[in-house]
Amino acid sequence: PLPLDMFYVFLNHNINSLIRQVEKVRDQALVFVTESYNVAKIKFDEYKVKKPITKQRRTFQIPGYTIPIVNIETSPLTVEMFPFGYVIPKEINTPNFTILGSGFSVPSYNLVLPFLELPVLHVPKFLEISLPEFKALNIPRNIFIPALGNITYDFSFKSSIITLSVNAGLY
Repeated sequence: PLPLDMFYVFLNHNINSLIRQVEKVRDQALVFVTESYNVAKIKFDEYKVKKPITKQRRTFQIPGYTIPIVNIETSPLTVEMFPFGYVIPKEINTPNFTILGSGFSVPSYNLVLPFLELPVLHVPKFLEISLPEFKALNIPRNIFIPALGNITYDFSFKSSIITLSVNAGLY
C-alpha cells in the first residue's frame, strides 16, 4: 500500500502558493508576449516601404529548356518581385512540362503570394484566467495494488563442463 495522507496534506497546504505562482507567471508571460509583439510591429512598420509608382516592378524570367536524358520540355518560368528590397516574390508563374513522345504534360500555374502585414494586437487590461478549486473529498488512506498471481523464472544452461540452473519466484 502507498500512503497518500502526506501527499494530500502537502497539496492542501501548498495549493494557494501554487495558484499565486501560476498567476504571477501568467501575468509575466502576457506582458512579455504583448511587449515583444509591439516591438516587432514597430520595427516592421519602420522598415515597411510604400510601393513607389515610379519604380518598375522587377521580373525575372528563365527561358524554356529541354532536359535531354528524360526528354522533358519546359516553358519559360517567370518570377515577379516587389519593387523594393524584399526577397519574397510577389508572383510566381510555374513552367509547364511536356514529355516528348508520350503527350503527357503538366500545365503552368500562377502563384500569387499575399503581402506580409502584422495586425494590431488588442489585449484587454484585465485578462484573467482562474484556476479551478481543489477539494479533497473522501481521502483514501492507502492504494492497494492487487496481486496478479505468482511470477516464476527458470533458467538452465548445460554444457559438457558445467550445468547451471537458476530458479526464482515471487509468491
